[in-house]
Amino acid sequence: MKFNFNIIKKKLGVKNFLIINCLITFLVLYVIIQLSYKSSAFIVKKLVFNNEQINNISMSSYYNEDFDKIKLGFLSEIGGWEEVLNEDKKVIYVKGEKKDSIMQYNDEQLFRLSSVGNCSSENPYYGEIFSVKGKHGEPCLFLYKIDRRKLTLSFTYKPNLYTKADSLLSFKVYGILYLTQFIYLLIGLYICSLISSKFITNPLKNFIHSIKNLKKLDYGTRANVKGLKELQDVETEFNEMVIELEKVKEENKRIDESKKRLLVDISHDLKTPITSIQGFSKLLLEENVTFEEKEKFLKIIHNKAIYSTALIEDLFALSKLEDSDYSPSLVKLNFTEWLRRLIVEYYEEFQNKHFNLELNISDYPIIFKFDEKLMKRAISNIFNNALNHNEDYTRLKISCYLEDNNVILQIGNNGHYIDKSIRHTIFEPFVKSEISAGGSGLGLAITKKIIKKHGGDISLTSRESLNNLFIISIPLKF
Repeated sequence: MKFNFNIIKKKLGVKNFLIINCLITFLVLYVIIQLSYKSSAFIVKKLVFNNEQINNISMSSYYNEDFDKIKLGFLSEIGGWEEVLNEDKKVIYVKGEKKDSIMQYNDEQLFRLSSVGNCSSENPYYGEIFSVKGKHGEPCLFLYKIDRRKLTLSFTYKPNLYTKADSLLSFKVYGILYLTQFIYLLIGLYICSLISSKFITNPLKNFIHSIKNLKKLDYGTRANVKGLKELQDVETEFNEMVIELEKVKEENKRIDESKKRLLVDISHDLKTPITSIQGFSKLLLEENVTFEEKEKFLKIIHNKAIYSTALIEDLFALSKLEDSDYSPSLVKLNFTEWLRRLIVEYYEEFQNKHFNLELNISDYPIIFKFDEKLMKRAISNIFNNALNHNEDYTRLKISCYLEDNNVILQIGNNGHYIDKSIRHTIFEPFVKSEISAGGSGLGLAITKKIIKKHGGDISLTSRESLNNLFIISIPLKF
């Protein structure tokens, strides 16, 4: 049995659902009670009393010795009235609007009044007659009259449970009543459970199925919960979590591949200088070499040792920067003034290579927190690349300014164009261009890690006459 409620498509909250559910439950219970009474009454009427109706209405309580205090009650709503007769059966008081003209009754008229029968011109009204006493204790008759067409005459039987016959009858009547109520109650509860399951049980089953798929490391799974607002919020959070886990999985995969490549590159880059050190040191120990050759071999061994040491230091620095627990030592400084001092340190090297230096550094102080030592290493790597990989008289342009609460540092040159094949991987470890003369291939990777640690980003592009333009962006409020 399926229900398709449009309300499921709306974001119905638990609170509103409970209110609606209570209203539906109340309505269902009300319908159950009405149906059970109607059904049980019908069954009792058909099977127990064989269509015989029993009912009794007493109006004697409406009478009062003070005629003005006689109650008319519901008779006024159905067009009935009440009369008081003296001992001669003469009408001495009327309560309500009298519809006939009889002011003196005989025995036959009184008998016909309370007799069971259909409405006719001789007998249009039905009523009951009660013997009462007047205001002074005199005997009187009290009666009421109702249009027979408005009545169904019956009487209600109240069993005496102390007798065997009545107990059996009561068992039949009340047994049918309670059994009918119980059956309808089961049907009502089943309907309510179907409605509730559409909103709660079914969405939870779908959600559990998605969790089981996630336990199997199926990151492509997505929860599809159509139910209450809170469950849809859980669905959103779950799907976002799965997406993040999928990203983490891809990132871990990329890191694993990067580590494997890094190990291969480390092995290759360390193997060459170590092989040279071993070879030339063996020559020094085993061969008769001249003083000039000995000095040459020692110089080669020394340079290879320096290269190996620099490579190991770069690897250590890169490993430290990749540690998520490592935090830079941030100090609030004037970045523009600091940058000028760093350029002064490199000024002699720029002059030695006859670089055409163009500076466009903001005259206004740009103050923010950064790690002076790490930042120096990051920018120095770019300066060293420009010095090592470009010819004399290269144009070097350095710009620094503030844009949208971000510090923008641009370092560009018109030297050798970095090949497009490595531009998208230039910031990864051991990536080198064909024109690279030595170097570990870790400089720009370290630079990017440092910039990332400051909450910024770095990119390589080309612009106008600058073949290679490094753009660094760091937020002020990091």
